[in-house]
Amino acid sequence: MVSEDLFIIPARSGQPTVEVGGRPYHSPYDPEREAQKFCAALRIEQADVIFLFGWGLGYCGRALLPRLSHKARLVIFEPNTALFELSRGQDLNKAVFEDPRCEYVLGERISRYFDEWALQGCQETDRFLWIEWPAAAVLHGDLLHSLKNSFKARLRDKAANLLTHFQRGSLYFENALANFQYQSSADAGRLFGRFKNIPLVIVSAGPSLDLNIHQLRAAGDRCFILAVDTALRPLLAAGVTPHAVMVADPSELNARHVAGVVPPSVYMIAEQAVQPVALEAASRRFLFGLGLFPDPLFTKYGFGKSTLEVWGSVATAALDLACRMQANPIIFAGQDFAFSWGREYANHTIFHDNPFSAALGGPIEEKDIWGNPVRTRENLIAYRDYFLRKIVSHRHIRFINASEGGILRESVEILSLEDALNQACKGKIDVSAKLDECHKLQKPVVHALEHFLRVLQERSRTCACLVSFLELTAKQELLQGQSAAIEDKIRWGIERTRAALPSGH
Repeated sequence: MVSEDLFIIPARSGQPTVEVGGRPYHSPYDPEREAQKFCAALRIEQADVIFLFGWGLGYCGRALLPRLSHKARLVIFEPNTALFELSRGQDLNKAVFEDPRCEYVLGERISRYFDEWALQGCQETDRFLWIEWPAAAVLHGDLLHSLKNSFKARLRDKAANLLTHFQRGSLYFENALANFQYQSSADAGRLFGRFKNIPLVIVSAGPSLDLNIHQLRAAGDRCFILAVDTALRPLLAAGVTPHAVMVADPSELNARHVAGVVPPSVYMIAEQAVQPVALEAASRRFLFGLGLFPDPLFTKYGFGKSTLEVWGSVATAALDLACRMQANPIIFAGQDFAFSWGREYANHTIFHDNPFSAALGGPIEEKDIWGNPVRTRENLIAYRDYFLRKIVSHRHIRFINASEGGILRESVEILSLEDALNQACKGKIDVSAKLDECHKLQKPVVHALEHFLRVLQERSRTCACLVSFLELTAKQELLQGQSAAIEDKIRWGIERTRAALPSGH
């Protein structure tokens, strides 16, 4: 007897077993043989990362250990910390506890695990194996369900990032080099920490924006109005001039949101690899990177740009920036993450006259902020989930969802935009003057391009440039070992780098 919930009894084999809340956690006959049989059919040797839910007295862990690859990682979840401490007293577990491949996640930390570690450091080719000890699955079913959903979300994000590499890696590189002339723009990192406790409204172009966009007309001297690219035209049509517009998508279609319509007073905050026509649209810019090549090359030569998180949506970058600026509160307008009222966007975007069917475009049904069903799709839910993770990790910031529609319901205050502005934006603020103070031009160094051209021509691996270039632009070819295609990509890189060099070099 250990406690009212934990009861140690000897199994028929003589080994200890345990009851938890009156339920047997291991076999009352031979718990070690039970664990060996349980693991026999599992592909332990082929796994790179193994998640084991339920540790108990460690029998399953001991069965796994001899079969682990020397490079594998075993993450063990045990919700019952008292049970885990009991297992520490078992001499046979010593080797498992001392093995550096094993990580133990206990108690309340389990629910936060995949938020704290979003599979960083894992390779695209890594094989995951999920194992659930039956007794643990019964005892902690709700926690297990939540943990598995969190893991699936991280896998979804990782798959989306890999797909982005396949589809847009070359475009990112090509645009970044074509935009070399704009590398004199200010680093977006100069905005970090410079707007502490200043209210900021992130304006997106969800259908709900049509309900309350007029409320922003008289708010420009009381808060920072940050528009995402799709929201710029709707704001201007409503007589609202934002302080800044954010652009992150490298596609030509996305550049049309801002091309030719950015007022001279509006700063552009842009990823350095957007279409050149998008950067040309603004007279004053802050640039940021994603940490992808050629960002490290530019940083090495002294004119690199700070990084922001862009999880497939410019709105995620806007939220990351607002948090880094230390704005407070952060107010969301037009942030639906869904097809509210059967529509895809607010009025006056470049998609205004495009036909759209919510039934076809939104295969998933969620509840909106009013509890009513609304159509959405997987990528929009992924962006919403990013918002929730970001909000939860910044509890010192007040977040207000003033969209008046959509599916962002948790971890935020829900107010009308009128009430949010009246409550949180009372004092006068000269946002434009603060942006002017932060706007400091940089001096790009052409030697960076000359260095990279030599690296490509010589296929040199004396620095990380060649590997980083191929990881970005030829990821699929690298994974499939297509040497001829990789060589073609290097020749393409040489052409693009020569084209980016100023005349006379």
